Amino acid sequence: MRAAKHLEELSQAARALALYAEDLRRFLEANPLLAPKAASEVEEAVRALRALVSRLYALEARLKAPYEDNSAGALRELFGEV
Repeated sequence: MRAAKHLEELSQAARALALYAEDLRRFLEANPLLAPKAASEVEEAVRALRALVSRLYALEARLKAPYEDNSAGALRELFGEV
């Protein structure tokens, strides 16, 4: 299953990302004068990550939609998550 392999790789990358982000956060707390130099790149990474999260959520919602009861679909429509 190609999708399963890619999703596992995505999970592994997400765990690595969490570790790198925490390590960088601690480093910048210890070296606050460097934080402004990193700010725009970190902000760009956050935007990219949020876009990826939204993309995967939308894929999951599209795939699950035919199997959900009407209340779940109504909630998605109500909150604009279709």
